[in-house]
Amino acid sequence: MKQADDAHHAARIMVVDDDIFLLRAIEQTLVLNSYQVDSFSTASKSLSAVKKTDYAAVITDIKMPGMDGIELLEQLQIIDPELPVIMITGHGDVAMAVSAIQKGAYDFLQKPVDEGAMIASLHRAVEKRQLVLENRKLSRRLQEQRRQRSHFHGMVGNHPVMQQLYDTLLTVAAENDPVMLCGETGTGKELAARAIHEIADRSGKPFVAVNMGAIPAEMIESDLFGHVKGAFTGAVQQKKGKFFYAGDGTLFLDEINSLPIELQGRLLRVLEEKTITPLGSNVPVPVHARIISATNKNLIEEIAKGRFRKDLYFRLKVLPVNIPALEEWRADIPLLVEHFRQEYCHERQQDVEPFDHKTLLSLQKKEWPGNVRELKNYVRRMCIFGSQSGMDEFSQQLDNLRHQGIKQKVALKDFLAQVEKEYLMEILEKNKGQITESYQDLGISRKSIYDKINKYDLDLALFRKPL
Repeated sequence: MKQADDAHHAARIMVVDDDIFLLRAIEQTLVLNSYQVDSFSTASKSLSAVKKTDYAAVITDIKMPGMDGIELLEQLQIIDPELPVIMITGHGDVAMAVSAIQKGAYDFLQKPVDEGAMIASLHRAVEKRQLVLENRKLSRRLQEQRRQRSHFHGMVGNHPVMQQLYDTLLTVAAENDPVMLCGETGTGKELAARAIHEIADRSGKPFVAVNMGAIPAEMIESDLFGHVKGAFTGAVQQKKGKFFYAGDGTLFLDEINSLPIELQGRLLRVLEEKTITPLGSNVPVPVHARIISATNKNLIEEIAKGRFRKDLYFRLKVLPVNIPALEEWRADIPLLVEHFRQEYCHERQQDVEPFDHKTLLSLQKKEWPGNVRELKNYVRRMCIFGSQSGMDEFSQQLDNLRHQGIKQKVALKDFLAQVEKEYLMEILEKNKGQITESYQDLGISRKSIYDKINKYDLDLALFRKPL
């Protein structure tokens, strides 16, 4: 209690009144009550002081020559809308005082001013002001912490756009409703889903990710809901679906727009009834997993084209989260580049020198249609090739392929295959045809690299010949 009183006594009060005798009387009363006081006989002089001094409250007469108390109140609210203003009024000006209250004044006192009433009103006003200032300090502290929050559950970014995303993820993680993550390819939707899972009380439970676009349409139902033995031809044994394995953790349905329209109704029933029925079974099984879906398509357009159910859309999008494209926070590209460089060094137990300012600047100016995923792969190639000249050469090859593809109207599938082939050849050439080093550089399995070598009909002997 003493600490609160001390805080009140340290408060600085502004008093404004053209009546010098009343001004001095109020000043003396406040000083006797241990307040610090600045007195002004005109409203215009007081305004400049407010801009320089942090006042706890203002006491002002309403009727004054020049700028009156109402005008002063309006100006004070522009400078600091939460500064308490106590108005002094004569008996005939009560209506004006009530109008001032409606305009935002904290309180009004009638002349002759009662000292006890004035100190009580001022005491409450100062308490309110101190609460406002404490909230401001807390807000500034939180903003500073957010500015310093460049790494967030596997996500990297210090830009305000990313800070806002982190705050949104914290908010939705506290709930149990379905979340829909919307964003372009490569923006990190799965990372955002994992962040929600880790923040929530499900963090110690399963996180099951399903790429709906990577599962053959005829297998999706069985993959999600499971099946019993004999449910269909080839079902030689019982299979548990992804819903089962997610348990009471999180089920992440990526590329939800790829779910066939005929299965969307079944997923809707699961969300509404919170049970699944494996194929070939009549026994419903309760499900408790939280559903997070993701899409890089405009589902409203998909609904208009008859490819996505409106009722499922609204059921999945209870808590929508937009994942920003890299274009919106490209100022953080140097931070991302350094993160990916360190990630590569840790993974391969190698030392790669940090990239120079010129390189970082060029990466920051470059367009990244594939967003963070494209940038990560680019940085990885830079780490592998070890020289900017080698990287520039590979980049030129990609540019040539891109321009050639646009000119000849090459299908996306064929263009991507050509890029993959060129990159595979670069890696094999760098490692002189050595498979172990090459598949490790590519981040794929030994079987996968042999599959790709066979796919593109590459002769390993050519890469192993001395130059």
